[in-house]
Amino acid sequence: MKFAVKAWSNGKARAGILQLGSCPHNIETPALLLTTRKGLPVYIPPDHLPSLPSPDSNLLHFSPLHFLEGISLKAISNIGGLHPLLGLHDHIMVAVPRDSIISIPDHDSTNRIGASFETPCGRMLIKPADYMEMISSMRPNLWATLADEVPAWASEKRNKASVERTLKWLDECITSNSTDGAVLGSVVGGSRVEQRGCAQ
Repeated sequence: MKFAVKAWSNGKARAGILQLGSCPHNIETPALLLTTRKGLPVYIPPDHLPSLPSPDSNLLHFSPLHFLEGISLKAISNIGGLHPLLGLHDHIMVAVPRDSIISIPDHDSTNRIGASFETPCGRMLIKPADYMEMISSMRPNLWATLADEVPAWASEKRNKASVERTLKWLDECITSNSTDGAVLGSVVGGSRVEQRGCAQ
């Protein structure tokens, strides 16, 4: 994965091109990332996607946790991943574990072996190995690693534990990665700049 800057604004904001090794299409940034339910945009029929302005219709966010009910991971893998399953071969699938609409982070500091999520099957503890099984079956073009998320008002001790745990999970996810998809390491640390710097 490579990011090439095309333009700067006031020395901070950037526009550029994100190149993904496993994907024939480049992503021009800033970009619109359409939220989906099980890989399909809400309120937009799949056959209407091509009529949306390109490239805004090509970048689809999904949560692998949505697939914990319904079709099995083995079946998705046998089909060849989400692209052939959904018939969206020309789209860029971006996997992020957190559901951007309904998920509520669990801030329990005693949770040390996996991330806790609200899923269609109830609240579940997802370990890095479980998450990577989902990623390997779904074969997204781009995926984010697990993160121990905390609110901005968390204590310095809790923030530090969050960063350490997230980095540990990052290593575990990368070690067990068997896909061609590009990886985004999650940045945590709340509002503390020094902790966020450690996570980058």
